[in-house]
Amino acid sequence: MFTKLAEKYGKSNVQIILRWHIQAGNIVFPKTTNPDHMKDNFDIFDFELTADEMAEIRALDCGKRFFNMTLADQEKNLGAWHPAD
Repeated sequence: MFTKLAEKYGKSNVQIILRWHIQAGNIVFPKTTNPDHMKDNFDIFDFELTADEMAEIRALDCGKRFFNMTLADQEKNLGAWHPAD
């Protein structure tokens, strides 16, 4: 599905996913230090997914999480986060 839309709009799968999130009103923080990826992440505002395409992507949500990490694992792998005092 993402590849089909990427070909239609001349974008990458990642750009289609980012565009979907932006159009859905989600706040997205894509992480990259690669300048080419940064440019690609911003290059999502010259097209718009149709209502049907938005619904088709939304229907993919099966309620399954793909990133599961315990708090202990997060602190071990990502470092402890503490709010500013």
